[in-house]
Parts: sequence; C-alpha cells; structure tokens
Amino acid sequence: MFYRKLPLCRTLGRRALHASRLVAHPSKPQEFKVVLDNNTLYVEQPIAEALGWQPADGAKAVQLTLSGWAPNYFAIAPSGSDSDRLARATVESSNNPKMREVLDYLKDR
Repeated sequence: MFYRKLPLCRTLGRRALHASRLVAHPSKPQEFKVVLDNNTLYVEQPIAEALGWQPADGAKAVQLTLSGWAPNYFAIAPSGSDSDRLARATVESSNNPKMREVLDYLKDR
C-alpha cells in the first residue's frame, strides 16, 4: 500500500486535526431499536460498546456529546473523541452551502 502524510486540515481548540483523521472507516450502517423514556435514551449493548462502553467496566459511565443541526443532522459521540470533534465542526460549518449538501446526503443514508 502507498501511504502519504496528509496535510493539517483544521485546528480545533488546542489540538490539530489532520485530514487522515477525517477519513471514515468503511462500515456497513446498522439499525438498532432504541427507547426514549423520560428524557433517557435506552440502547442495545452493541451501541453502547461502539460509543466506548466496555463490559469489563461494568457500571462505569461513558461521557457522550450530542451535537446537532436541525432538522437533518444529529450525532452522539464519545466526548473529546475525533468523532466528537468532527461532529462539532460539521455543526459549526452548517451555514456553508456545500456542507448542507453533505448533511442532506447523510440524512438520506
């Protein structure tokens, strides 16, 4: 495989975000049943694990961040993660017409 160093893409806070971190790892979208009750979202274990919870941690909590741009884009990611920073940057960029095209694409997935 050929690898090359990707340029610095954007600075978020004090941490630099490289373009290589913005490349999504290919995965097949999955659907899960979730239940919203009394402002609490209940999820299945695979979702919890994907968001950073580990069975060995037992009752230990994982901090999550909900970012959104109504009406189409909402993301929940582990707080402070690359996914969290990308979601926040996406929301901040939502006034950009090209970004709106991307969000419309994500909405239809």
